[in-house]
Amino acid sequence: MKFFELFVGFRYLKSKKAQGFISFNTLLSVLIVFIGVFILIVVLSVMNGFQGQIKNKILDVDSHIVVSTLAGEIDGAAIKNYRDITDKIRKIDSVVSVNPYVQGQGLFRFKRNIGPIMIRGMGSKDDIPEDITKFITSNKKAFCLEKGIYIGEEMASNYGIKPGQQIELIVPKGRLTALTGITPGIGRYKVLGFFKTGYYDFDTKLIMMSLADSQSLFSLGDVAYSIGVKIDDIYKMNKMASLIQSAIGFEYVTMTAEQRNHNLFYALKLEKLIMTVILFLVIVASGFTIMGTIVMVVMEKRRAIGILKSMGAKPSSIMIIFVLEGFLIGVIGTFLGVVLGLAASLNLEAIIIWIEDAINGVMGYAYNLFDLGVFYRVSIVPTNVYYIDSIPTEISPEFVVFIAASAIFLSTFAAIFPAWQASRQKPVETIRYE
Repeated sequence: MKFFELFVGFRYLKSKKAQGFISFNTLLSVLIVFIGVFILIVVLSVMNGFQGQIKNKILDVDSHIVVSTLAGEIDGAAIKNYRDITDKIRKIDSVVSVNPYVQGQGLFRFKRNIGPIMIRGMGSKDDIPEDITKFITSNKKAFCLEKGIYIGEEMASNYGIKPGQQIELIVPKGRLTALTGITPGIGRYKVLGFFKTGYYDFDTKLIMMSLADSQSLFSLGDVAYSIGVKIDDIYKMNKMASLIQSAIGFEYVTMTAEQRNHNLFYALKLEKLIMTVILFLVIVASGFTIMGTIVMVVMEKRRAIGILKSMGAKPSSIMIIFVLEGFLIGVIGTFLGVVLGLAASLNLEAIIIWIEDAINGVMGYAYNLFDLGVFYRVSIVPTNVYYIDSIPTEISPEFVVFIAASAIFLSTFAAIFPAWQASRQKPVETIRYE
């Protein structure tokens, strides 16, 4: 038979006495390969999604490139001629928007609640930034036209703040001195509306107002702390930062978003790398399982190997038979893992919601049945831990191909040693004791 190695390899996947479609050991090997590929695809898709989503949320609200003075915001240094600098930057190709702003930390007080906040003032009546207004969900038209502030929907929900209510803001004012320290600046502002970025830290701690209001609150005068620049391609941030630096002179500093958030982006990349290595070990473990499976098949098929060799089968053909078995195990397990992994990744949010509903339904019923008290809904992905309000997934085709190829390669490689042992068996010795 022309393809008898393939035929025999398929036959050896089956159980010994045809009691099932495949033997238990083969099924276990396929299952481990499937689990490894499935988990790798789902986890990497989620981690790619989280990394991309967090990066996009930061870049949506924050600037791609920030221009500031050499001294920076540490000692209150500011850009006095920010209008001239803004005009120079706007003339550069690929620049989408340029917005001077004032940003600083402070405290807010509402009724009996007090907490830390980040205050950002940008925009004027003549220059309303679309980068900010696109996130405003209520009373968008009043931004920069009325004196007041905008807060995140999450912050409003946490503290029960409604539009039209007054919030007191407390900020450091003036310069730090040895005798008096920093004089606090206090202002009461009307809540004009809410915004929602989808990034938890911004939606709970950021307060936005016009540039003029922030200059008044911090007692700065007509200056800006920094100038935020957005470009048409985030992958050209370093190149554009150099162009802007050349255009405005080296008395200013340009920093990209990745440089400003270096620790966060580095932590995301490191976490992804570590998780990939850990999960890849599952596939490596499946290789040892496949090796053990094929060793057992070789021992079980000693008599059949002897008969095949006595009928003229070459050692290379015997080796190909068992290598093919490892290859077929890898292909079946990888195919199932890729198909179901992609399906789970594309529908992960719906799956998580279904699991949450099932858990909360069972626990809610148990709480009512046994009168255990008030039941609080369980959230598998809490927004205050993971920063964002949904479960993003981003499937990387090159990673999927790499995972599939690696799983099949390891499965095939694991079969080489037991296949080589099988090919070395002598037909007379294998048949003599059977």
